[in-house]
Amino acid sequence: GSARPASDNSGTNGRLIGAALVCSLGGLVFGYDLGALSAASQNLREFFRLAPGSFGFTISASLWGTVCGAPLAGAIVDRLGRRGLIAACALIYGLAAIGLALLFTAAWPAVLALRIACGVAIGGFTVGCPLYLAELAPDRLRGRIVSLFQVQVGIGVVAAFALGALMLRTTPQASYWRWCFGVGAVPAVLLLGLLWALPRDPRRFARQLEPAEAAAAPGEMLFHERLFQRKYLRPLAWATSIAVFNQLSGVNILLLYLLDVLSSAGLGRLLGHTYTVWISSLSLAFTFVGLSFVDRLGRKPLLILGSAGMFACLAALAAAIPLHMAAVGYLVIIAAYNLCFAFSQGTVVWVYLSELFPPAVRGAGQGYGATVHWVANAALIWLFPVVQHAAPAASFYGLAAMMAIQIVVVWLWYPETRGAAPGAVA
Repeated sequence: GSARPASDNSGTNGRLIGAALVCSLGGLVFGYDLGALSAASQNLREFFRLAPGSFGFTISASLWGTVCGAPLAGAIVDRLGRRGLIAACALIYGLAAIGLALLFTAAWPAVLALRIACGVAIGGFTVGCPLYLAELAPDRLRGRIVSLFQVQVGIGVVAAFALGALMLRTTPQASYWRWCFGVGAVPAVLLLGLLWALPRDPRRFARQLEPAEAAAAPGEMLFHERLFQRKYLRPLAWATSIAVFNQLSGVNILLLYLLDVLSSAGLGRLLGHTYTVWISSLSLAFTFVGLSFVDRLGRKPLLILGSAGMFACLAALAAAIPLHMAAVGYLVIIAAYNLCFAFSQGTVVWVYLSELFPPAVRGAGQGYGATVHWVANAALIWLFPVVQHAAPAASFYGLAAMMAIQIVVVWLWYPETRGAAPGAVA
């Protein structure tokens, strides 16, 4: 009697988890790229002797690539398929990372071109991977399954910082940035090799895993519609706001320029790299905490609680800058900030974007949300060195104000999508 269903359920869960882990490796590539860029930033600036404006553009080059990659991915994901898109992105990223490690890319324009190519691939990952995970998962587990993408981002950041700290001790300064970027080819090739074990159609696979749930659910629309029309105005507005607020939290500013912030607090380069490993590891730990709550508390409570914490941390950081606080004070504030982000925005943003749009426009909607996210990201990363140079404290007060506004907007306007079928809130 009862042994067979238990065995079947165990096998079903194993297939679901295995497929989700492989697909979420796109997040590992994404996270490694962010961490490697942060670790290599100071060495890049010294190698090419970059002024603040050129430095900001160099750091943001891959992000402008994502601005191109995300809408392109949104336009082709329904034709190419989720798995096909992820495979193409893994191939592009792997080739670009290998190119950055080679000696012929010593010219600054060549580095910019290859970093833009990396960004195009990452933009595709942020469309294809959350979509695949959202369509793979049953409604009751969707938040946790899609959040695996952000967990892998966190793992990638920690791995990049740890390898960066190790390579700082073992590689020549002149080639340090090449090693940081080149190692990124490893997770991309791993993803490409494992990807073909995944089912081509996650929705069909999900129906096989949960036949009772699929039978009870209304049939999905198989046709595709134009995204930009009146009936989709609300999900478009929600997607726009959550993507912009995600970047106005300052998370990527404090990630990509973390070593500069720590240096300004008086930490030497080796010690600064060591602290980046500890800070990113704490952030990853709290991403797991958020993962455990996203399907229990819901999306809105996590966003509100996290925004309140980030407001306090950003205001404290702005107040600390003119006081020239001891290094340990900066470390505590930045660590607390990362915990608040990981628990809220870090866990929720890709889940929420994957849930807002109905099947007929889901691919295009995810592409739109990712595009807005990356435009805001690239603009802020490019401008931050210039603004920080002119008014160090004011920039963080501005980001804190944005978190206060987000609390009000989420409380009054955002729908709760926990447990609802994707697109049901539209």
